[in-house]
Amino acid sequence: MAEFKVHLAGGIAAGAGASVAGHFMAGLTPLQAGAIFVVGSVGGLLPDLDSDTGKPLAFLFHLISVLLPSLLFVRAVQIGGDSPEFLICYFTASYLFINYVVCAIVKQVTVHRGMMHSIPFVFVCAGVAYLLFKPSGTQVAIMAAFAVFLGCLVHLVLDEITSFRLKFGIIPVPKRSSGSAFKFKSDSLFATLFIYLVLVVVVLAVFVPTLGSSAF
Repeated sequence: MAEFKVHLAGGIAAGAGASVAGHFMAGLTPLQAGAIFVVGSVGGLLPDLDSDTGKPLAFLFHLISVLLPSLLFVRAVQIGGDSPEFLICYFTASYLFINYVVCAIVKQVTVHRGMMHSIPFVFVCAGVAYLLFKPSGTQVAIMAAFAVFLGCLVHLVLDEITSFRLKFGIIPVPKRSSGSAFKFKSDSLFATLFIYLVLVVVVLAVFVPTLGSSAF
């Protein structure tokens, strides 16, 4: 398994590549390209949501507790208004809920190198990114989905690369962890079915506009 710093560097590289491509090939503004860089970098860490302890998990949830409420800000204002008291309650409640409720649930129900280290989960993350960025236009949403997809994929590839050891210094030999990241199912039937169910919902939300607008 690659170290946190390696995954962070991989995510940053993926985010940078996607943002540069978005700016020069898709015509994104510097501000939009900057947002793509951020979500691509975070995408490089998302599979580690199934880590039980340590700085990577805490760092990841701190990032999500800032980014997710920000991405949903427009919808929140439509519901609760833009008064200072509502905004204070909204951001504080979001931060506490994500860091102390959602994080605790994720720790309890996930196993490291489970379905969050899988190809279906990569598509789930990309689809959610698309839906969150859809208010900014289809072009930006597609680039956000691509950036997150690329970041997550880099994470899995790095894990697979480090799941080999060199015998006699030259012969690559797979470790027990080999194949546990780049997969389509896990040992848990429930976890596998759950991720595929979420993937179906996300795909429907992406391709059925009315469903996507009601969900986000």
